[in-house]
Amino acid sequence: MNVSQKELKLAYQLVTQDLFSRLLKAPDQQTVYLGPRGAFGSLKKTEQQMVSHMRGKSYGKTYAFYRLSFKPSRQLKAALNKALEKKYRKK
Repeated sequence: MNVSQKELKLAYQLVTQDLFSRLLKAPDQQTVYLGPRGAFGSLKKTEQQMVSHMRGKSYGKTYAFYRLSFKPSRQLKAALNKALEKKYRKK
């Protein structure tokens, strides 16, 4: 199957735009699955806060941010481990 560079770029843009919008719309603590039934894994969106302990004007300020944690699927994890084993196999 021959795929042109233009088609590949368009497909990449569609996927990234879809993921971007899904993560923005997802409520806190919701899991966003990548692929059907989490074929690649999932991202979990959580809101967290941190207090600055740096000296100066920002000392004691609280900053809120979102953290995304990625959990790969079993199949992806197994394939990545297999690739590492192949790369670092002792001869």
